[in-house]
Amino acid sequence: MIKCVLTAFIVCSSILFTDQVLAQGSSQSIIGVWKVATVETREVVAGKVVKPFGETPSGTFVFTAGGQMIGMQYASNRKAPAAANPTEAERAALHASMSAYSGRYRVEGWKLFITIEESSIQSWNGTVRVINLETDGKRLTGTSEPFKSLITGLDVVAVVIWERIE
Repeated sequence: MIKCVLTAFIVCSSILFTDQVLAQGSSQSIIGVWKVATVETREVVAGKVVKPFGETPSGTFVFTAGGQMIGMQYASNRKAPAAANPTEAERAALHASMSAYSGRYRVEGWKLFITIEESSIQSWNGTVRVINLETDGKRLTGTSEPFKSLITGLDVVAVVIWERIE
């Protein structure tokens, strides 16, 4: 009987310890500065893939050791305004071709939870984004939970690939 209890204790402790190591490993592995490599959305029902920021988007995401994050991403076809101060139409086009947000994050296992505090899209403020992570150390892939597309209104998942800068 003692042998069974001891074996059960060792197995349970190993599982708990392994989960803690995995969670700490994934949390530690995203800390740093990341360059946006690709951004796409995939319609949940039809599977249609859209690259809302074009073939070669740009942007940067930073995850600090203290649990803060900031991210911005820009379309590859952004046009500079004709003058130093953009017209209303130019300003609207520039805003439509980017997104930016910041807030607090936490990692549980390989799930990233971002509580958005400030965003270029006001309706995102106060929401929590859940992103499933995969990494090979140099590249980080984040696949969101389904959400309504701002463009089509359909359920989509976003897939973003970041490359580590530092």
